[in-house]
Amino acid sequence: MHTIIIASYLIAAAAFLAMTVLLGASWRGQRTGALLIAAGAVSVLWGVFLAGVEWRHSVPVHWLLLAEVLRYGAWLTFVAALFGAWLMPGPLRGLRIAAQALWVLLALYCLLPATGWLPFGVNVPLTGVLMLALIGVVFLEQLYRNVAPEQRWALKFLVIALGALFGYDIFLYSYAMLYEQINASVWAARGLVNALLVPLLVVAAARNREWSLQVGVSRGAVFYSTSLMVIAFYIIATAVGGYYVRLYGGDWGRVAEITLICFALLAALVFASSGQARSRLRVFLHKNFFSFRHDYREEWLRLTATLSASDGDTELPLRAVRAVAQIMDSPAGVLFMRDDADVFAPAAEWNMPVPADLKLAAGRPAFGFMRERRWIYDLTAPPPLGDERLRAPAELAGLPRAWLLVPLVLEDKLIGFVVLAQARARRVIDWEDIDLLRTAGSQVAGTLAQAANARRLAEARQFEGFNRLTAFLMHDLKNIAAQQSLLLQNAERHKHNPAFVDDMLETVANSVRRIARLLEQLRGGAAPAAPGRVRLAAVIERALGECSAQLPKPAYEPSPETLWVHADAEQLAAVLGHLIRNAQDAAMAHGHVTLRLKREAEHAVIDIEDDGAGMDEDFIRHRLFQPFFTTKASKGMGIGAYQAREYVRSLGGTLDVASTPGRGSVFTVRLPLAAATDDAAAVGEMGAAS
Repeated sequence: MHTIIIASYLIAAAAFLAMTVLLGASWRGQRTGALLIAAGAVSVLWGVFLAGVEWRHSVPVHWLLLAEVLRYGAWLTFVAALFGAWLMPGPLRGLRIAAQALWVLLALYCLLPATGWLPFGVNVPLTGVLMLALIGVVFLEQLYRNVAPEQRWALKFLVIALGALFGYDIFLYSYAMLYEQINASVWAARGLVNALLVPLLVVAAARNREWSLQVGVSRGAVFYSTSLMVIAFYIIATAVGGYYVRLYGGDWGRVAEITLICFALLAALVFASSGQARSRLRVFLHKNFFSFRHDYREEWLRLTATLSASDGDTELPLRAVRAVAQIMDSPAGVLFMRDDADVFAPAAEWNMPVPADLKLAAGRPAFGFMRERRWIYDLTAPPPLGDERLRAPAELAGLPRAWLLVPLVLEDKLIGFVVLAQARARRVIDWEDIDLLRTAGSQVAGTLAQAANARRLAEARQFEGFNRLTAFLMHDLKNIAAQQSLLLQNAERHKHNPAFVDDMLETVANSVRRIARLLEQLRGGAAPAAPGRVRLAAVIERALGECSAQLPKPAYEPSPETLWVHADAEQLAAVLGHLIRNAQDAAMAHGHVTLRLKREAEHAVIDIEDDGAGMDEDFIRHRLFQPFFTTKASKGMGIGAYQAREYVRSLGGTLDVASTPGRGSVFTVRLPLAAATDDAAAVGEMGAAS
């Protein structure tokens, strides 16, 4: 028993220490809260002192009684302060003053042995402690009786906790006065009983905000600690029952004890794994221990985590159903989304089978009412406002265990709704549930709409990429078709000229190569051409040859030295050919186009000049290189200048434009020169370029 008593009071001290630290961290300066913290701190010292008394066995009894008196003084001072906090009537003021005077006098009396004088022995303080306990019960009874009925909810757990504390001591000290000895078992269990009262005191502090104690009691901690406590008491009761079964069961006693314990453990496991049992316990705790049914911070964090979970196997619509269902502890649900045909169709099912062909027209009155009022339908209740026209669709009420209809409203538009199954523990939906479900519905609606918009944007970008690829291919095909058209125009007149036939064959061969390359690009098998070292003059001559059939014929001013660059000869020739044809179109048949090649430091510079209509600064800056913008109406694709600039930039060069309206334009291509090489390599590269 010695060890049990020490452990009992140390456990009580630890419990009150945890309460004191929690309340001290939450204190906001109000007097009532300070007195509660002080009472908790005194209880910590009281528990440690009584454990020390049992440890040493040599502490005088008057010091033990002094500890009892001081603890009562702390708790009675706190309870007396509640009279003023709760505007209690005046008749109790005398009793409050008498109680304060009594515990002070008793404390002084317990100090007398230190002076060597104790006139009445220990019976006086023992009787005084019993009177303090009785006064405490009277205070609690008057406090609970005289407050307004709506205020009793906040005081309920405080009255229960302190009533149990005072009542237990009344029994303890009454027994001591009657039998002139302390009941050892009651004394040993006293610390554990006091420790059990601490959670009730913390909940009471959380409910009474006017004490200026902003206590945040974790619902999860309360739920799991309560569950463990229930299971612990259950196991203790089973053990006690098993002991008596063995004691009085005769030959079958031992067998019955083992069977009973195994049955009890099995029942505990079934209870712990039962979702319905956990749900009912959670509802009981939320209803009786907290001012609000929901922990909004935890609910919002859980909702956000469920919607944003990166579970690749669970699609967003299914996560949306689960996010709404977990708020009401519902085990099943189904999501209906509005489609392009203006009907609601199932988008996700969770443990609730739905007919595949179930579709509901969006024009039903119930859906309009849901959108306007954000109405949460209870499918088991009568129609809202008593109007049968507003009754929820019978197809939804007929789903298995259908309970609630939660609208998903975004920007005053009903984009869908969630049907929830009956909760694991039956409950009545109230205003708090309705507000939370409305807010969660708006959040889920926004998330679903954002995902739908992202999906549409991705599809639009795919189409945009496809259209851009098609435009580039059509541009190249247009150039090839133009070459073939020129051949046909001149074939009748020059078909007997061997030189023309040779040029025609080369042009057709070039067209075939370019078409074959386009086909490879369409199949996705064409590898990007690697830039090689090419002679720039040969590339320019090829581009001029392709443009020579169109008027005006370009004049060419070559560079006096051989210039080499790194590029793909065919692509660079196509870029220069496009710029030359643009200059020819601008100058028209009677104008002039001049191409100059020169060297500036470490760059080769190609100027393509025309005397056409020219362009203003705004056109050059904002429209010239804009993809898919053209001034040639149906004859142009609007991507040639953009494609030319991007390719020149890929080579490390620049494409600049200088133009004056009415005086023509100059396109300047500036490319970095390639490093010098030996003559043999130069000869090979020259042939490759030409």
